[in-house]
Amino acid sequence: MRKLPEKLGSHAAFNVGLKTAIQNALYDSQTCGEFEEKWRQFIKKYDLGENAWLQGLYNERSFWVPVYLKEVFWAGMSTTQRSESMNAFFDGFVHSGTTLKEFVDQFDNALQKKVELETTADFNSSNQTIPCSSAFRIEKQFQAVYTNAKFKEVQREVWGMILCNCILISKEGCISTYDVLDEITTDDDHVKSIKYTVYFNNEEVDVKCTCALFEMRGIVYRHALNVCQMNKIHALPEKYVLDRWRNDLKRRYTMVKSSYDDLRQNVDSGRYELVVKRCSKLATRVSSSDAHVTAFMLHLDEFENKFKGLTQESGSTKVAETVQTDKGKKILSPHVVRGKGRPPTKRKVPPVEKAVTRRKNKQIRRKIFDDTSEQCEVSEAP
Repeated sequence: MRKLPEKLGSHAAFNVGLKTAIQNALYDSQTCGEFEEKWRQFIKKYDLGENAWLQGLYNERSFWVPVYLKEVFWAGMSTTQRSESMNAFFDGFVHSGTTLKEFVDQFDNALQKKVELETTADFNSSNQTIPCSSAFRIEKQFQAVYTNAKFKEVQREVWGMILCNCILISKEGCISTYDVLDEITTDDDHVKSIKYTVYFNNEEVDVKCTCALFEMRGIVYRHALNVCQMNKIHALPEKYVLDRWRNDLKRRYTMVKSSYDDLRQNVDSGRYELVVKRCSKLATRVSSSDAHVTAFMLHLDEFENKFKGLTQESGSTKVAETVQTDKGKKILSPHVVRGKGRPPTKRKVPPVEKAVTRRKNKQIRRKIFDDTSEQCEVSEAP
């Protein structure tokens, strides 16, 4: 879409309808059939049937048009976010002149900084509560379980309910169909109203909207929340509360041994890793049953009471180290190896550049000769 001015900017109708028409086809289509019909009308109206660039985009429509990707979970990521986030990750740590040794050190520093930020965010989510903006109970449900960052996204959808107008269209058994008119503000401050269809199952409290943004982003969208409000639903089923956004979920990757982990500065790395692996394996096995979890916790309590006086310096138990660390080992930059092909200093020089270089060299030699002659005349003077 950023290439539109470059590819179609020369069209006479680019700013008087063409740009808006292609954006409407992309972002306002609710079904694949609707997109294809709008695209066909757009191509016919502006006589773009011979445009090779648009034809190529249409042939690959299933890879980039939003309506074709509705059933795929993207967690709200865009196509360029991966590279953008990687660049931001290394900002302030590496640059084009960084050597391999410096990169290894700075990579650890960047990881440590990221861990510190994540730890701070986890601490804030556990100890700071963002107040609800309404008396809507579903908002309070997500406030209790989601991280602060994700709860803010839910809160924005709660605020967006003000711009939605919900109308009951039909009802067959436990299935009700609603039309939700949503007012959307475009980049040029133009407000347009878009109609979405929401299907609501009253028995299973199942909500499905044609926008499919929950399936794509993992956040319950304003259209579904509006229908739930009309049906006096005070709590959503667990399937709408994703574990990946919870503030009480312990991420297993945080237990992986790393050189930047501040929690193990005074702990033997081999013993620590052995204990973590064993506990992680046991946690996976016992978590399938409440009875197993209860028994496991009782054993942990007995162990903790028995070794209450145990300190890190006691050294009463010895465990064979299974991991050999290379702490203190210096990492050197690699030797410079000449690559294949013509060396940069022996590149082929264009004739014009050769002529300019000869002229400059000639001027330099003439200046040196004149300066030398002046010095000789001064030295020979009586």
